[in-house]
Amino acid sequence: MVSDAELVERLRDILRCSDLDTTTPSGVRRQLEHDFAVDLSDRKAFIRDQIDLFLESHMANPPEQEPEPEPAAEEEEEAEDEDEDEDDEDDNGGKGRRKGGSTKADKDVKKKGGGGFAKLCSLSPQLQTFIGEAVLARTEVVKKLWSYIKENSLQDPKNKQNIICDESLRALFHVDRINMFQMNKALAKHIWPLNVDNAVTENSSQKEKQSKQEQEEEEEEEEEEDSDEPKQKEKRQKKGGSGLLAPLPLSDALVKFLGTGENALSRADVVKRMWEYIKQHDLQDPSDKRRIICDDKLKELFDVDTFNGFSVSKLLTAHFVKAE
Repeated sequence: MVSDAELVERLRDILRCSDLDTTTPSGVRRQLEHDFAVDLSDRKAFIRDQIDLFLESHMANPPEQEPEPEPAAEEEEEAEDEDEDEDDEDDNGGKGRRKGGSTKADKDVKKKGGGGFAKLCSLSPQLQTFIGEAVLARTEVVKKLWSYIKENSLQDPKNKQNIICDESLRALFHVDRINMFQMNKALAKHIWPLNVDNAVTENSSQKEKQSKQEQEEEEEEEEEEDSDEPKQKEKRQKKGGSGLLAPLPLSDALVKFLGTGENALSRADVVKRMWEYIKQHDLQDPSDKRRIICDDKLKELFDVDTFNGFSVSKLLTAHFVKAE
């Protein structure tokens, strides 16, 4: 049996010479299975965790000069393709793939795009408030998070892997301290799959109820683009679309504030526009960027003089009208 240390060492080698825009966890796992001639299906979660740790350290301490990416891991994007290839490997005694390098079919998959670690995801309301955007790639979220940590000197001087949470991070993670591995786990519930029709596949209450293991499996299934997903999306859309990006009726006051004449928008879109307005009009307190100083329009909308940026979603709740 291959040891964890051997897996991690080879996994990092694979990622260092892979195109992170198209590489997927399943592709990395398959490469590892080929290299070590073992079945790693029961270690999917471990592999995903190690990939995320690599990405976090990569974003936190990027190399001075990036090497030219080479196709080291296969990037099959659809589960049925993966199943067919695995069947082929079983029939050929596991000799169906070449070590390092990719086949012509793999290159064709790369050109399709739409998968990999740079795939756009939907962010939870809490993460939206922290980042200031509703949709972002997981790698970009990690990059922005680490930029914030470094700018605010939140790494423990005695152990740089430990993060001392300030008020903003406590509101996001609900802890006073967190290490890199725990932060990766905590981010999982804030980063959700985004389908091609801009509808979130799971809403926040469902995500909260799921165990961490189920979240990881769900994310991996999304990366592999399960063949049943179109049917599931169609079924969800027929039910009315309760996701974060589903349009909601707006109050007259909010319609007036936005000034576009739109009377229905997604919560994510409204939050995004609200932050755009705040930044365009320099309404963040210079001494504490989390504190918003209301101008006349915001005072009229929220009936307050100041508010914490984390409460913008709560303040907006009253302006989303329930459909009858």
